[in-house]
Order: sequence, then C-alpha cells, then structure tokens
Amino acid sequence: MLENVIRRTIESKSEDYFLGIVDLSHVKNSLIEKYASLIAEYPRAISVGLTLPQLILDELAIYSIYNETYCNLKHITSHLSTLLMQNGYKAISMPRSKENQDNYNISFHEVVANLAEMGEIEKNALVTSEVGSRVKWGTILTDAPIKKFI
Repeated sequence: MLENVIRRTIESKSEDYFLGIVDLSHVKNSLIEKYASLIAEYPRAISVGLTLPQLILDELAIYSIYNETYCNLKHITSHLSTLLMQNGYKAISMPRSKENQDNYNISFHEVVANLAEMGEIEKNALVTSEVGSRVKWGTILTDAPIKKFI
C-alpha cells in the first residue's frame, strides 16, 4: 500500500513528524485558489511536518536547527515525489514560501496542513495541539489516489 511506503520513508528520516492528506480539488480557500491550474493537474496534497526540538539555547542554534529541518523536509518531499512518479503518478514537491492570506503571514504548506486537519491557523503560524507551532511543513502535490493516513 502506497500510504505505508510513504510513512516508512518519512520514519527513516525523522522520528517526530506529522503526516496528512487532503483533496484540494474542492477546497474553497483564497490561497489554494491561486494555484488552481496546478491543483487541477495535482488534486491531492500530502502534508509533512517535522517537529523542532523543544529547547533551543541560543540564536545560532536556532538558525542551524531551522536550516537542518528545512533540508530534511526538502529531502523527504523530493524523495516522496520521486517515489510517486516511479509508481506511475504525477507529483511535485512544493518550494518554501510565505504568503498573506486573510491578513495572516502564513505559508502554502501551513494552509495545506490545516486543510489536512493537522492543526489550526493562528496569527502567523499553524498551531498543533501536540507541539504548538514548533513544526516546519512541506507539501507534495500529486494525482495519486491516496487515502487519509491513520
């Protein structure tokens, strides 16, 4: 089952992660609608979140941990995109971005994670019930018939 392969791929890179899926083809959201032509071709989104450590002692460590987390996310989402394409599906790993949506400074990835029921959008971040906003998000768009992750 493709869902299990995706989960195992992420678990090989990170122990503390979030994983969700959402069909974007029927979503009414101003940020998602900006990508309407892309979503017509890739209607489902896989949301991957990597949790940041709880205790970060100094600013230099913060910068290093954020960079490492974003590199891991890029590696995971690129790998998953390749895996989906090897299985005959279209897939694209979305780049990092920040956008303004409804007066919030929120990323496409955070909106997708919210739509996949991973957390709630607050003023400048997606907040999870488990770790708050200490998650960095990545997104893969695909046409693969993936079901919700359990």
